[in-house]
Amino acid sequence: MKRIQLFFTIGLLTAVLLIVGCSEDETESITLSTTGTTELYSVTNQSADIKFTASSSWKASSAAKWLTVSPKSGDAGSQVITVATTATNRTGSSRVSNVTIESGGTKKTISVKQRGEYAVFDVDELNVPSEGGTYRVDFRTNLEENQLFLYASAKLEDWLKDKESDARTRADYTGYLYPLRFLPNESTNARDGALFWVMKDKAGNPILLDTLFVYQEARDLGYMSSDYSADGKVELLNKATEGKGIPIVLMGDGFVDKEIADSTYARVMQQTMDNLFSEEPIKSLRDYFNVYQVTAVSPRNLFEGISSTAFGTVPDRQTMGIDVDANAVMKYVKKVEGIDSLNTLAVVILNSSISRGVTYMMGSNKQEYNYAIALCPVIDSLKSESFRQVLTHEAVGHGFAKLADEYVRSTEGSATDKDIKELKDKHEKLGWFLNVDSEKDSTKVLWTKFIYDPEFANEQIGTYEGGYTFYKGVYRPTQESMMRSNNAPFNAPSRQAIYNKVMKLGLGKTATYEEFVAFDQQHKPPVWTYQSRTRQGGEIPWRPAPPRIIFKTW
Repeated sequence: MKRIQLFFTIGLLTAVLLIVGCSEDETESITLSTTGTTELYSVTNQSADIKFTASSSWKASSAAKWLTVSPKSGDAGSQVITVATTATNRTGSSRVSNVTIESGGTKKTISVKQRGEYAVFDVDELNVPSEGGTYRVDFRTNLEENQLFLYASAKLEDWLKDKESDARTRADYTGYLYPLRFLPNESTNARDGALFWVMKDKAGNPILLDTLFVYQEARDLGYMSSDYSADGKVELLNKATEGKGIPIVLMGDGFVDKEIADSTYARVMQQTMDNLFSEEPIKSLRDYFNVYQVTAVSPRNLFEGISSTAFGTVPDRQTMGIDVDANAVMKYVKKVEGIDSLNTLAVVILNSSISRGVTYMMGSNKQEYNYAIALCPVIDSLKSESFRQVLTHEAVGHGFAKLADEYVRSTEGSATDKDIKELKDKHEKLGWFLNVDSEKDSTKVLWTKFIYDPEFANEQIGTYEGGYTFYKGVYRPTQESMMRSNNAPFNAPSRQAIYNKVMKLGLGKTATYEEFVAFDQQHKPPVWTYQSRTRQGGEIPWRPAPPRIIFKTW
């Protein structure tokens, strides 16, 4: 990660929440334990706990849209509520809201003050032509120079050159522009990266303030295929020796005819298969799968602007996902004779190193089927961990096992009643998303057996708030997992979902909890102690887009 030197003098750092309690009467049926001032940086999703004791049932509320309170009610006794910001304050001045706690006719009012320091780019994205050049990056801030840092993502630093200090310009008392020089893109693939405004807390840890996505066009349309003789060719890469043979069909997009001829396509498909079976429990269940490679010759190796590929894949800049022609994918799946296409996992690999990943989970109200399309570029390089991890997350987690994301997104706050109902419908009607739940009670949550089973004590399974992309109202089984950060194994409830799906599709049976545990004890991954992802220069971890659910009859 590369730090770009800043050359300006600007306002004051540390946006905070000031939480001050005050009583409205002397008859105490609510006693606040939290006193004094609690300080938090005023960026999205910062939170603070308010502790109190209530002599009877209570409820808490806040009228501000930028502030959430959780939980909003409870019984008598010692209690903790969490107040959290849902947005960064970019107004330039402080804003205040009251949190009210009511119990037994008594009210306590707590003032929550969010200060207004900020650093923000004037635009969300910067589009750079293939020839590169110097561009002005406009931003506004009221933070001091020694507390504000500009970082470039690892993918951007190779083609970004910062200008000399004498080129900087101050637009007004809070506005600035920073000239940056981008090198020409000699590749026929578009490329992307990001710039981050980051401040440091007192311990020196980076806190993200704003992100500017940078996209650079491909050099030109590039080479065009002329030989389509290999298109549609089917090859069996892995033959099942157990069960019925669960079908997986691999195909690539953006591979031109000469990359088929020189075996580039074949090497990518082989590595894709190896990656799919790199994590437990599917690693030890490989003998239940028939894996096919279907050759798809694309007219061009280009994914931006004009869609000139076999499956029309185009990276989506807004969602960080990938658009695809689902009908074209199904057409190539059906080139494999004799398979049950509606219970096939289709995996489409983009001939690009762009950081993306998404899965189309298909369903129907008229019939049950397990069809899905997982899309993943060759992120960074063919042998990279990023490619392996994102592919596993998408294809095995979402596509095959129908697992939910366990991470949260900065655009989401608390799950609504509608969100919870939709989640429960997926549980009950489709058997999907069994690794997240709206139930906090450890005796009622979907994975309660794992919590109280000593065989899984080392995995620290519990109910961790945050999942299904929401910060509040949805719970996940473990602090980290493949479905949250990508760089940890599947947790036990996710491993069970994968195992059960293999037993159902491969053997036509419903596995018991005891059968899974017996299998898992022989094949589960080593116990890990997850530590926060090591970040250089304050880099913000990238996560693939949530799955897209499509109800369709084929």
